[in-house]
Amino acid sequence: MAKSSGLGDNFYIGGFDLSGDVASIDKISGPTALLEATTIKQFAEARLPGLRDGSIQFTTLFENTGTTNTPSVPATTVNQVNTNAWPVLVTITGGTLTSVKVNNVQVGTTAGTYVVPAGQPISITYSAAPTWNWVGVLTEHNALKLLPTTDEVATYFNGAAVGNPCASCWGVQIGYDGTRDNTGQLTMQVEVQSDGYGVEWGTQLTAGLRADTVATTGAAFTDTAQTAFGAQAYFQLVALVGTSVTIDIQHATSVGGTYTSTGLTSSAFNAPNKSQRVAVSNATTINQFLKVVTTGTFTYAQFAVHFTRNLVAGKVF
Repeated sequence: MAKSSGLGDNFYIGGFDLSGDVASIDKISGPTALLEATTIKQFAEARLPGLRDGSIQFTTLFENTGTTNTPSVPATTVNQVNTNAWPVLVTITGGTLTSVKVNNVQVGTTAGTYVVPAGQPISITYSAAPTWNWVGVLTEHNALKLLPTTDEVATYFNGAAVGNPCASCWGVQIGYDGTRDNTGQLTMQVEVQSDGYGVEWGTQLTAGLRADTVATTGAAFTDTAQTAFGAQAYFQLVALVGTSVTIDIQHATSVGGTYTSTGLTSSAFNAPNKSQRVAVSNATTINQFLKVVTTGTFTYAQFAVHFTRNLVAGKVF
């Protein structure tokens, strides 16, 4: 084993990717209450485990996204620069295309949805002009300013690789408190307090955010041998162009075997910026080999998946 830094980490909350806005993860806490159970024959206190709790605290840099306008489609091969201070999703429809380039690198040959980072150009080579629509990728202030009263998922990814550790908390956002120091730096302090499940550590089943342009069956992954004590999953849907997408974790007994659903299946998301926690019974068998599979009607879906395999019997989550 080798020690590692926190460089290249990712953070998502309520279906928003705040990885480029979070300055620090201040605390990931999952304590268990201790119940005193000391009898008269003992020489010191005895304790039993009680309720689990949890929270994730973080500090963000302030960032606000303005209105994203859709420019006219330029002439064939001519660059159109994304002059916004945020990335955009460009959905191209119709026309007769032979090439789509982002930052002068070919990324496609057909209509579809393409991500254009801030300050970079997109160009289309066509004989019949298509139409397009630009949608801004919303940022920190949009995600946190409303202080939602319903539960949402906060997810920390250590690095961005399938198999890396991750932690999630299903709970309520507490506060959006700003601090402006004497240098002009504006930061916001936020906490998510758990609501019923505590903080769960698990394994990344996507390398940070995965982007599917059609229904896709991901590559196989294995973390340990088959277990019989159920599992939990957390889903973060950051972007969606289309009608709906459903994310499913499937399993098999061999890497090339027949994959079926574990029961860890998201809702049919019909809009971006959604998060969800799903669990199966702690008596459910989870096979060794896993795949993340998407279905639905969409041209672009960007998402992250956290998976927690329960390794002991008798735990209720």
